[in-house]
Amino acid sequence: MAAITYTPQQGKSGPKFTCPRCQRVYPYPVDYDRPIRCECGWWYTNVGHGAIVEEFRPRIGGSDPDAPQYGEGT
Repeated sequence: MAAITYTPQQGKSGPKFTCPRCQRVYPYPVDYDRPIRCECGWWYTNVGHGAIVEEFRPRIGGSDPDAPQYGEGT
């Protein structure tokens, strides 16, 4: 069964962005605007001209850059 993501932005027209890991569909991230947080834990930021930067942030400590992150070396 396909995943369903409920957001207040659903139904808007325009370009779409599909998470390459879980296939959820979101509105395309705007240049230099806030990132899109996918339900699978990946964040996608448009750093200009459609260049998307991917970053994995777990739900625990994910929004705090000083918190321990998954995959950090010691």
